[in-house]
Amino acid sequence: MHSLTQPNRMQKLIWLVPLLILIGIVLVATLGLKNTDEIARIQRSLQNTGEVMLRVDQLHIDILNAESGQRGYLISQRESDLEPYKIALQKFEHSLSQAQTIQSESPPQQKRLERYIQHAQIKFEALSASVALARDNEQLEPHRMLDDVRSTGLDLRAMYATIMTEEMEIRNLLMARLTQARETAQENLVWFTVLSILVSTLFLFFLLKHLHSIRRAKEQLERYSEQLEDKVKERTQALELYADELTRSNRELEDFAFIASHDLQEPLRKIRAFSDRIKANYETLLDDRGKDYLSRMDNAATRMSVLITDLLALSRVTTKGKEFEDVALNPLINTVLDDLEIAISDAQACIQVDSLPTIEGDPSQLHQLFLNLLSNAMKFRREGVPPKITISMSQTTAPNKLLEDIECDWLEIDVTDNGIGFAAEYSEKIFTPFQRLHNRKTYAGTGIGLAVCRRIVERHGGQISAHSIEGQGTTFRILLPDLASTLTLKDTANEQFTDQTH
Repeated sequence: MHSLTQPNRMQKLIWLVPLLILIGIVLVATLGLKNTDEIARIQRSLQNTGEVMLRVDQLHIDILNAESGQRGYLISQRESDLEPYKIALQKFEHSLSQAQTIQSESPPQQKRLERYIQHAQIKFEALSASVALARDNEQLEPHRMLDDVRSTGLDLRAMYATIMTEEMEIRNLLMARLTQARETAQENLVWFTVLSILVSTLFLFFLLKHLHSIRRAKEQLERYSEQLEDKVKERTQALELYADELTRSNRELEDFAFIASHDLQEPLRKIRAFSDRIKANYETLLDDRGKDYLSRMDNAATRMSVLITDLLALSRVTTKGKEFEDVALNPLINTVLDDLEIAISDAQACIQVDSLPTIEGDPSQLHQLFLNLLSNAMKFRREGVPPKITISMSQTTAPNKLLEDIECDWLEIDVTDNGIGFAAEYSEKIFTPFQRLHNRKTYAGTGIGLAVCRRIVERHGGQISAHSIEGQGTTFRILLPDLASTLTLKDTANEQFTDQTH
């Protein structure tokens, strides 16, 4: 038992290993995705920092170029010296609009950016005003105008240097975080590799162990199969011996039936013959007691002869059964009624027979079955009440003990009478040989007729049961297949009696 359950436990462990692998992969994948997302976020922040520095630097260059052109023009009053200012003026609007879209990673730095952009606009406005004033009034002194522009108090260079310094610090911090995230990713990769190797090794170990257990279980199963095969052979030999013994017993039973039908009947016939001679020749010499003794002896011999005949009929249900053939039940029952014509007339019985089908069976045994049932129905009638007997039929299903895949139809044949009935406790006992519910003087018989009925029905693969209410009548219910050959083993015993003379 332990060896058989071990592969089951191993199989559970084999299924547990992939589950652990899946959990490990999900865990490492989650950490990897988290780490990858962090690296991507840092890289976006680095890109944004570079964008901030680029936009601020571009805006600062435009301011320096404009300021350089403005100074050159104020000093030389030459229009050609104003060219850097014009170029810067053309770029300033674009640089300003791009600078207004940037967003720093640090809130304080963002405030510096916004203040720097505002001051850059003021600075350009001051430069433009000074250039326009110089063009309109040539008498103004350039040095005084330069001093006026410086007097605005806008130190854009200091603000620019502060912004660039802060952005570089932010950039350096992001670079440090990026380096740490990459190191973490490398560590995760190492751990994932180690975990994969470990789990794969574990899986391979359990797989090999499971395969080994399967091989051991297979070998053990083969040993069990060999042992079972040996036991089957032993049982087969025992069954063959039992079958031989059963065949021998059947032959002995046949021999006994032969003796019963010939050897035992012969002395009875002599007893009855000498009894008849005594009655014919010496009856006048006997007193009343002698005549009573002689009558009792004759009745006992007659009962003994009937009993032997009934026992012979019971034994021959199986040993003398004929091959099954198609039997039309209605014509068969009509033959039974013909045989019982005198008894039916004497009892004034009314017998109603429904339409019955054709089934497979032994005609002589089915004849005896209905003959016994109808005879009993008329024998056990209520005093002063004519027997009323009904034979009805309906379709039914196979008994529970039989397999459902047997392809045949089942008939339920009820033989119902209005006789004396019997108590429910005797519904099974009445089918036992020699079982009588009444004394011999009230109702004649040996108590074997219903036992013969049951044996006939069982030989045809069916069942018979009795349902009765005392004083109200009895119903004998017969379940029969329409194809009895599918449910009955063919008799193989030698059924021929050897004629002997004694």
